[in-house]
Amino acid sequence: MNKRKVVLFSLVGVALLGALGLYWFEPTTTTMVVEVVEKDSDGEGQTLTVNNVMWYKDILLTIHVKDLSVWNLVQQDEQYSVTYVNYRYSEKNNLKTIGVFGEDNA
Repeated sequence: MNKRKVVLFSLVGVALLGALGLYWFEPTTTTMVVEVVEKDSDGEGQTLTVNNVMWYKDILLTIHVKDLSVWNLVQQDEQYSVTYVNYRYSEKNNLKTIGVFGEDNA
């Protein structure tokens, strides 16, 4: 094989691996209105089990909260507007923002 073909195949391979890497590690951000069903604090951290109140059926999600002060302020059976981030390689949903649903923030 001559040098041109080797360089061309190498560049194509790197480009394909880069595209797959971007697809695999790109975060997905989701925003929804939820009701907190359960709060749990274990050795790994704090989690909220929430139900999306906008859907017609109950679908429970677990959202991981890194900031203990935010987790302490959230109350069970209350509705919140949340934005969370997840990655294709992970099943964890990490909390990005949370706000009280239905209140003026003025």
